Amino acid sequence: MFGGKMTPKERLERAWNFQEADRVPIEMNISAEAAKDPRSARVQKLMAKYIDRFYGWSPNWGWFGMPSTSETKEIENRPGEYKRIQHIIHTPVGDFDAIHWYPVSTTDYAWEKHYISSPDDLRRLKDAPYYPLSVDVSSYQAQIEKVGERGLVVVNVPNPFGVLARSAKREDFFSWLILERTLMHDVFSVLFDHLVKKLEYLLPLLKARYFFSSGQELALPPWMSPATFEEYVGTYDAKIYGLIRKYGGKTRIHCHGNAMEYLEQFVEIGIDGIEPCEPPPQGNVILQEAKKRVGDRMLLCGNIPSQNFRFMHPDETEELVKQAIRDAAPGGGFILRTTGGSAGTWMVPGLDLDLQLVHCERLIEAGIKYGHYPISL
Repeated sequence: MFGGKMTPKERLERAWNFQEADRVPIEMNISAEAAKDPRSARVQKLMAKYIDRFYGWSPNWGWFGMPSTSETKEIENRPGEYKRIQHIIHTPVGDFDAIHWYPVSTTDYAWEKHYISSPDDLRRLKDAPYYPLSVDVSSYQAQIEKVGERGLVVVNVPNPFGVLARSAKREDFFSWLILERTLMHDVFSVLFDHLVKKLEYLLPLLKARYFFSSGQELALPPWMSPATFEEYVGTYDAKIYGLIRKYGGKTRIHCHGNAMEYLEQFVEIGIDGIEPCEPPPQGNVILQEAKKRVGDRMLLCGNIPSQNFRFMHPDETEELVKQAIRDAAPGGGFILRTTGGSAGTWMVPGLDLDLQLVHCERLIEAGIKYGHYPISL
């Protein structure tokens, strides 16, 4: 059933415990659109046999910790051109709304208006009371049983910094960090304290070992300086990831970009794994150096640049896989994966899906060919 001597669950657990498994775990997904295309049949067959997966589970954290309901309204429709949709979140401290613009040329969208668009919106978040978390533990156990040996179940934990940064216009958010410093600290203090209370309830209840979070990529250069990172991320993130570690859990974060000089800080604040470890020019993570710095304390996942598949020959992908395995696989603590979402198979104009899928196939094949322990490259 599984492509190796170990199950995906065993393989991922050994990697995250910095032990060598039967082979290097391989993580990959493709877009829903690509999965429906008959041309992806071969890569899907390879994925079914060899891919090692993380499966998410999440309680209802609420919208910034608050109970909420939502609705959408179509406010403009130009057939053959675009639609404009208003998304409204109803909360105990009032409504928050955003407007998205959906062109017909892509499944993606653009922001016209963000949910958090003024200091007054921030004040409403700051003044929101605490709402207890209610968890149906049986749904978590059901996910564990459903996944079985096919992978690891991770509990998704929101990061207030990342959620707020993505809910506001970029220039507004980063301006507020400087011009509304007191207000922003008040907001983060409330949001993180509320999250900590929810975690203090959740962690002993679930007794989960593996967690996932995101948002730190918006705190790295060029978005923020090291001093601002320490002020707004180091100070607050340690409250949630340190608490998870206290209860015996491990947290992996999703963090694109220039993460190289922050790896040690991530470890210090309680982060135990990172993906996708982007190499230059998209990021600055040199895998061999990252392994030396934190390879026995942080699970490194990456760092094959699928953003470049459209410009590369598949032989180059194989060489990159060999190099990544050589640099980071010895001793465990490494998962081979692409750095682009869905391995770059989003159906956007100009995409050569055939070529993209060939790269995906070559990555898996090379991972199997060169990734068996002991590594002898």
